[in-house]
Amino acid sequence: MAARLGATRWIAGAALAAFALPAALAQTGAARAAPDQDAIDPIAPADASAGGATPKLLDKVTVESAAAAPWDRPAPTASRLGLSARETPATVETLTQEQIQARGLRGSVEVLNAAPGVLAGQLPSSPGMASMRGFSGGAIALLYDGVRQSAAPLVTRDFDSWSFERIEVLKGPASVLYGEGALAGAINLVPKRPDFDGRAFSGLVGFGSFGSQRYAVDFNEPVGERLALRAIASHRRSDGYVDGTASEATSATVAARWRPSDAVEVDVALDHFEDDYDTAYWGTPLVPAALARDPASLVRSADGRVLDRSLRRRNYNVDNGLQDSRGDWLRTRVGWQIGEGLRFSNEFSYYDAKRRWWNSETYAFNPRTSLLDRGTTRIEHDHRFWVERATLSLDGDWGGRRNRAAIGAEVSDGDFAVMRRFGTTTAVDPFAPRRGSAGFADTAANFPGAGNRADFDSRTRVYSVFAEDALNLSERWLLLAGLRYDRIELERRIVDRNTGARSRFERNYEPLSWRVGTVYDLAPKTQLYAQYSTSVAPVGSLPLLSLANSRFELTQGRSAEAGIKSSVWDGRVDLGASAYWIEQDDIVTRDPNNANLSVQGGTQSSRGVELSAAASLTRALRVDASVAALDARFDKLREAGGADRAGNVPPNVPERLAQLHASYRFDALPLTVGAGARYVGPWYADNANRLRVAGSTVWDASVAYRLPFGEIALYGRNLGDALYADWTGGAADQFVLGAPRSVELTLRVNL
Repeated sequence: MAARLGATRWIAGAALAAFALPAALAQTGAARAAPDQDAIDPIAPADASAGGATPKLLDKVTVESAAAAPWDRPAPTASRLGLSARETPATVETLTQEQIQARGLRGSVEVLNAAPGVLAGQLPSSPGMASMRGFSGGAIALLYDGVRQSAAPLVTRDFDSWSFERIEVLKGPASVLYGEGALAGAINLVPKRPDFDGRAFSGLVGFGSFGSQRYAVDFNEPVGERLALRAIASHRRSDGYVDGTASEATSATVAARWRPSDAVEVDVALDHFEDDYDTAYWGTPLVPAALARDPASLVRSADGRVLDRSLRRRNYNVDNGLQDSRGDWLRTRVGWQIGEGLRFSNEFSYYDAKRRWWNSETYAFNPRTSLLDRGTTRIEHDHRFWVERATLSLDGDWGGRRNRAAIGAEVSDGDFAVMRRFGTTTAVDPFAPRRGSAGFADTAANFPGAGNRADFDSRTRVYSVFAEDALNLSERWLLLAGLRYDRIELERRIVDRNTGARSRFERNYEPLSWRVGTVYDLAPKTQLYAQYSTSVAPVGSLPLLSLANSRFELTQGRSAEAGIKSSVWDGRVDLGASAYWIEQDDIVTRDPNNANLSVQGGTQSSRGVELSAAASLTRALRVDASVAALDARFDKLREAGGADRAGNVPPNVPERLAQLHASYRFDALPLTVGAGARYVGPWYADNANRLRVAGSTVWDASVAYRLPFGEIALYGRNLGDALYADWTGGAADQFVLGAPRSVELTLRVNL
């Protein structure tokens, strides 16, 4: 362990030095040779251009030129101060709609997997579950248009990427911005908004392998100078690459932007999303090596079981299974420019969703019968919540230096009703399953036993106040600080329909989260940054908190990060490097003196480095690359029976991730070609680390032909037909396998 930590620190130091020195030298030389008047930063000092001086990054300037470079654009997910990504002392990854379309990324899961250092899976219970920086699931906040969605693993779906202007990933603890549950970062899905640039229409039609179809439209219409409307819709369906797993999903948004005056802007939008899976795929189980017909080396099991390649397309869900969801968001935002540098904003969001899972989700090989024993599950959610947030922002001077500050308050109220039923159904032959039907009627006969037929009701109210400040200590040096106080009030009721037992409890929490960070302008386009932050997370999802876990306090997290962001070669190459450490204390463990007693006292941590590069090497050739290496561990953890997991890697956390993507746009021909590779290192499926999943590399390619009114493109995915796993399925020893080789042809129209 000590050797690993030493190696990680050495790699981090070497990476930062390797990125900082050439970047600083390159820009110093460029600045001495000739100031680049076309590369003025949008936040440099307004008087910096006087006398031909090179503008500084961290103060004001007004820009009237081409679109800002990625790091010079605002990064609202990381701050409420209007800071750009370059000014932010944290790692922020952004994938724009243009990048999404160019790479043919269809859903939010594919988009997240294209983000450096992120792994997202198609786990049926939570499509779009993500892992990054050594943590997963409830440790990552989900935002929709900047508003935190309560209990992220419950809300997340594989949303159609067509709906979004961009998807942003903020890495590292974010509780100071979004409250509990943002220990490893936040994912922000930013929907398209109406604009006043003129009437525009775009559409997409696509057909591909496994009976896949995709249709989408986007219409923007300004109505005079004060009102703009936008309507967006998409629909996709597929027969699935596993037997009997047809699915479809529909998204729709209607939005309006109104400017009653030059100082006031009002946004109103209504979003709808629904999906429907006939008999969802819950993963492929392991079987004994002696029984396997085509054993693969993908999974290594301590007891000799293997993943059989011949079962790649088998589905063991019951024929009458169903899985669907419907969600609606109402979003409003009012912005009022009160005066020079003073702005007020108010955001209100209401969410209403219903979800159902009627499935056989777990399959375990029975050595006595050589069959797969199957469980049944009936779970239903009725989920509603609203969030109200008001923020007052000031951009002014303090002692002759620019100071940006924001204070605000947030109130949210969530109601969550859950039906949870667990039973069993007939066993099946793993090689020739006769899936049959299961009994899902709500009776004790179908779901017998205590705890297997229970109803839960939760209400979670959160009252929050927050403040942020960014002060320019000098033209080159920015100091950032933030503070957030939450009061969380939880009420929960549990009724066991089989035993008649009832329980009710209330629990209050009052966490305080904070961060402090700094950015130093090493050169006009090279910034060093560092930050220290704290975070909190419950021992489980708050709406699903059990009576036993209600006695525990929130877990505490803290993190340190340092890095560099640099644009070189006249801004054609963006380089980023970061090193971080995150630790979570007070996770639930077993008392070392009494293995039957659960206590708080466990610790989980991760440390790692991330490198990224985005390069426009020529007018025609662009290359994007990233590498993430981490060391994630349970530092203190005992489980049932006293088993010591200290030193083990948490589940679904690959410690190595790398990506490379290149595209070339021909001048002589209206043609663009692209190719990419994504490597996911080995990971474990259980806390005991008895199930190890091998690393994998997936290759993709595309060719697009430009038309006067759009583009026709052919995408090839997993061209090497690699057998790989995205995530664990219904149980730790069954794995959600990625799609085999596939192709898709799309026509995109822009008018």
